[in-house]
Amino acid sequence: MQTRKLYYSDPYAHTFTAKVVALKPGWLALDQTAFYPEGGGQPADHGWLQDQAVTDTQIDEHGVVWHQVALPAAIGDTVAGRLDWLRRFDHMQQHTAQHVLSQAFWQLFKAATVGFHLGEQVVTIDLAGGNLAAEQVQQAEDLTNAVLRSKLPVRCQEVAPDAVPAAQLRKLPQVDKDIRLIEIAGFDLCPCGGTHVRDLGEIGLLKVVGSENKRGNLRIAFLAGQRAYRDYGIKHNQLASLSALLSEPLENAVPAVERVLAKVNELERECSHLRERVLTLEADDFRAAAEALGNVACIVRELPEHSLAEAKFLAGYLAEQGATIVIFGLPDEPYRLVATASANVGIAIGGLLKATVAQYGGKGGGSSTSAQGAVPCSSGQITLKELAQACAKALND
Repeated sequence: MQTRKLYYSDPYAHTFTAKVVALKPGWLALDQTAFYPEGGGQPADHGWLQDQAVTDTQIDEHGVVWHQVALPAAIGDTVAGRLDWLRRFDHMQQHTAQHVLSQAFWQLFKAATVGFHLGEQVVTIDLAGGNLAAEQVQQAEDLTNAVLRSKLPVRCQEVAPDAVPAAQLRKLPQVDKDIRLIEIAGFDLCPCGGTHVRDLGEIGLLKVVGSENKRGNLRIAFLAGQRAYRDYGIKHNQLASLSALLSEPLENAVPAVERVLAKVNELERECSHLRERVLTLEADDFRAAAEALGNVACIVRELPEHSLAEAKFLAGYLAEQGATIVIFGLPDEPYRLVATASANVGIAIGGLLKATVAQYGGKGGGSSTSAQGAVPCSSGQITLKELAQACAKALND
């Protein structure tokens, strides 16, 4: 026996009583329900049966609506149901607004809606073709909001297949019985199995918040009703805070941020130049204190205050100053090693580093002149020492 669907006869009914008619683990079915099951791009209703949360609602191929709920019940029991009404009404606002937006795109540009998804954060429609400009998307949004302000009534009717006014429909029905038509008076007529508001005044506002090409179609993301008003409030508050921080009026916030970012970029370039200068002076000090292995300067140091990028800069710079071997250790987890050897030194620093770190469960490698690797921090200092010894031995061989 099919479930009697109260969400069709009265989508505003959010409390009801019903009898349990079927059970399966974690789910139960009722003789009637106000819970809308997931389908047609609209999510399932949530709410409560007795005091137990209903976390999902699905309909099977026999028209039976199943409620996911941890409720001890027996067939024949009478239960009280209550929807999460704010969630349901949000879905009604979004779904009805989608009808208006889809019709706006069709009227203006003959762009047909071929996909619809009502998400927790945003709603999306997919338009066939995907070749609309930003100005055209704005035109469709403007028309949608003009229609929403008109507060047109929204009506639902069920018709037999042979009574469907196909020529007037924005899209043809995908079922061959129990066809429900949603009419926005004088504007849109479309087959749909979802729940909708009574009139467009209950929505009030729609805002497109993004668009992207998706598999040859144009995906439009939007917010409607309370979602759009909430989004406006959040963004207004953020912009007002930014305006106050910049000591600029709201309308000047963007150019003010652009000026700040330009100054930050300028300062970052200056800071980078100065940091390289400091590193160069530091490298000169390292070279002055280097150990001499014949005619090769050997520099082995831990750099606890330096980043990996700084260690690589220092090692590269020193290797360019003459016959030099450089081995740096960066104490961290993992312990990182950076090593370079001037081309005229004649050792394969990459192979030496790879072999040394492997003894301590590390990984690494590189070319004959540049290498890096890592070992557990507990083995860092001994690895640094042994790599230096391996380089000295390679020089003498």
